[in-house]
Amino acid sequence: MFFTGLRCVGCGETHQPDRDLLLCPACDNLLDAIYDYEGMRHRIDRDAVAARPHGVWRWHELLPILDRDAIVTLGEGDTPILRCNRLAEYAGVRELWVKSDGSNPTGSLKDRSVTVAATKAVEFGYSVLSCDSTGNKASSVAAYAARAGLSSVVFCPQDTPLPKVTQAVFFGARLMRVDGHYSEVNAMYRRLIKSGEVKWYDCGTDNPFRYEGKKSYAYEIAQDFGWKVPDRVVLPVNGGMALAKSWKGFKELKELGWIDRLPTLVAVQAAECAPIVQSFLAGEQRVAPVKKGPTISSAIAGADPGLLGDRTLKALYESGGDAMGVSDDEALRAMEMLGKEGLFVEPSGAVAIAGLRRLVAEKRVDPAEKVVCVLTGSGFKDIDPIAERVVIGDAIIRNYDEMRAVSSTI
Repeated sequence: MFFTGLRCVGCGETHQPDRDLLLCPACDNLLDAIYDYEGMRHRIDRDAVAARPHGVWRWHELLPILDRDAIVTLGEGDTPILRCNRLAEYAGVRELWVKSDGSNPTGSLKDRSVTVAATKAVEFGYSVLSCDSTGNKASSVAAYAARAGLSSVVFCPQDTPLPKVTQAVFFGARLMRVDGHYSEVNAMYRRLIKSGEVKWYDCGTDNPFRYEGKKSYAYEIAQDFGWKVPDRVVLPVNGGMALAKSWKGFKELKELGWIDRLPTLVAVQAAECAPIVQSFLAGEQRVAPVKKGPTISSAIAGADPGLLGDRTLKALYESGGDAMGVSDDEALRAMEMLGKEGLFVEPSGAVAIAGLRRLVAEKRVDPAEKVVCVLTGSGFKDIDPIAERVVIGDAIIRNYDEMRAVSSTI
């Protein structure tokens, strides 16, 4: 294994790889996994890695585990990447590809990271997984707990879409619905975990091991394009873990000599709850909380992303990136356009397309670019806003003659 420990992004203190930590014990800042990249350069061949069985764990040398026998997997990762010419025309770019994470085992991006968290829980000997969530993470934590033979407890805002909480309960989670928006739930949950009164393995926003699973976006995108990265990668963000860790993943590949350049990254949020976008456009180094407004993009409606938001800003600045907030109407229109490509995506995932279109219209993206948009969750995860836009007729065919008559009009 090439995982060598954890380093605090604030004070720089390092910790041994077998430490069961969330935040830095010295300064309460985020921890980042560190690896022996020099050793990897001499001992790992990228084409041999690419030839392994599919999934996140083909990249195990770049993930923070010590025991491969502890791996908890449902076959996540290696999700489809599809060229979409009609979407490219809609967004206004030469070449547009979408990476559809709705095909992950529980239907969302969260499986990429929760597989790593569940594996660490097994390594550390926990019997219960827990998290706070806007819904997708809860479903994923419950599924991976079930896969590992563990119990799970999940905390969600009371207005979390029913399909997401249903999925979590189906997998055996103890569901706790909380009166408040996600940032309020997160604050209470983190206080509970820090109190030490519960002995659960936290798969929430402070877990440094879980973060690392999101690097697989970079690995897969680079591999999918023959180790020639696209010009730009656009991601929906809540706290921004996927974006910050994708950036780390691309930088790792360049350090290993597997790619020769880095892409530009873009963060897209709902306009009614866009703390990262607002702080980025203001040139801030820290993300200031905002007041959450109503939005159908509930999975990315975090009013206070905290320390993780700060890391996301850093990744945007380093990549020469951009950020955009989009309206509900724009998200719904993008969702409909994805449907014309045969893709069923929840509003929170469709914002990537809407954000790209706005950036091109505002001349902040060159139309000649090759762009990848990440679609983070299946439409089945938040089906109500989709169902509201679908008209199902009342007519019922009663016999063959009626079927034939109707068919002749089509």
